[in-house]
Amino acid sequence: MRLRRSVAVAAEPSEDVPTRGSKAFRRLKALIRKEFLQLRRDPRTLALMVFSPVMLMLVFGYAASFDVKHIRAELVGTQSQALRSALEKNDAFDVAGQVADDEAAAEDDIQHGRVVVAIEVDPRGVPTQVLVDGSRLMEALTVERSLIALQAEASGGAQIPVRMLYNPLLRSADFMIPGLIGQIMVQVGVVFTALGIVRERERGTMEQLLITPLGRLELMVGKVLPYLAIAFLDLVVVVAVARFLFHVTIAGSLLLLLAGSAVFLASTLGIGLMISTVAQNQQQALQMSVFIQLPQILLSGWIFPLAAIPWAIRWISYLLPLTYYLPIARGIFLKGSGLQDLWPNLVVLAVMAVVYLSIATLRFRRSLD
Repeated sequence: MRLRRSVAVAAEPSEDVPTRGSKAFRRLKALIRKEFLQLRRDPRTLALMVFSPVMLMLVFGYAASFDVKHIRAELVGTQSQALRSALEKNDAFDVAGQVADDEAAAEDDIQHGRVVVAIEVDPRGVPTQVLVDGSRLMEALTVERSLIALQAEASGGAQIPVRMLYNPLLRSADFMIPGLIGQIMVQVGVVFTALGIVRERERGTMEQLLITPLGRLELMVGKVLPYLAIAFLDLVVVVAVARFLFHVTIAGSLLLLLAGSAVFLASTLGIGLMISTVAQNQQQALQMSVFIQLPQILLSGWIFPLAAIPWAIRWISYLLPLTYYLPIARGIFLKGSGLQDLWPNLVVLAVMAVVYLSIATLRFRRSLD
């Protein structure tokens, strides 16, 4: 009995000897403390983790809306105070001050983006036809819904003929695919460029290139040109798929589309290069690229119309290259727009490209020194 008791006592853990559970807890505690210290030493990642959810919540909360208001509209033929009052009661319309002389003038206003809707009115002030810019899908759908109330108030319930211009069937493919081309080039220009250059730095191959006779500018151009070539290959593939699989026709010049895409791509490559000079590793580069890419999807007008985004958030849209490329792509695909219609957007993209690439070049040279 004594022997058994002594063995039992020896088997009991001493208070001074740590148990297996306490050792595991201390190891886990040390690991957690190490991770927090590592995050504190990496303020860029910590800032992205803290502020990106807030940013996404604000962007989705304000921008994720298909309820378009204040669609630019004009009257055609005559000024009708009764019809204007009926339109002003519906906050979907913002009636322009001018009145188009005839249907041809109204179509010209829609072609150049001055208005989205033109309502033809007879001398009695009764609407006889509505012209709608079908290339702006969400606005066109809102107009269709709002015309029900307009018919009841302004035309005694009579059916008002509606003619959709540039996208008569309101096909979503015709509306989405031109923007998809821009989004693909954003992905290549920003995400893949930033990741590719940071990966070179992590592997040490960038330092090996520095000992070659290549200059700093030559090195940057050599790193960027392959991504430019891949982006143009993607452009050709997407346009071919859009044409032959989704039956989206190009009403305008393919050469102008390529030229506008080149200017747009130059601006996105500049953003990708800037990210590569700031990010310390591939994880940071990916996080920053996604942080840049999401606003391009949500705030550029690709999915949610700019008119549906409050001004508190909309100002960000005008800092994004895709905001200016979308009217170029959709104008060429759907409207057959020419250089005389698209040059303002091309000028803005060219300025963005010069600014972004200049900043990226300076930062790239400094990062190599």
